[in-house]
Amino acid sequence: LRPGPYICAEWRFGGLPYWLLNKPGIELRKYSEPYIEAIAKWYAVLLPQIRPFVYNNGGPIITVQVENEYGIYARSVGCDKKYLQFLLDQNRKYLGEDMVYYTLDNSNVKTLDCGNLP
Repeated sequence: LRPGPYICAEWRFGGLPYWLLNKPGIELRKYSEPYIEAIAKWYAVLLPQIRPFVYNNGGPIITVQVENEYGIYARSVGCDKKYLQFLLDQNRKYLGEDMVYYTLDNSNVKTLDCGNLP
């Protein structure tokens, strides 16, 4: 499952809502207060609706992708492990500790270093 916030480069703006760009001081895909606040609100609505469908509750969802190709992106703007930790913590808060959480990147060592979960 890919609950976001960033889903995929194949989607316009990676699946992020365009209105995020109107928030003063926002930095996307970083631990930036305006961005983190928007993610926290999104997760507070979305993830509780998903929880009944996770494997531990008898549902079909066995894995959750926390970020998509973050290592590729972060190589050019700087790795932000605090951001990845925030995403992981939020997912665990709503979906539980027993889920399999992952990120996805190519096999370049620097990309994997930036994109892996803390």
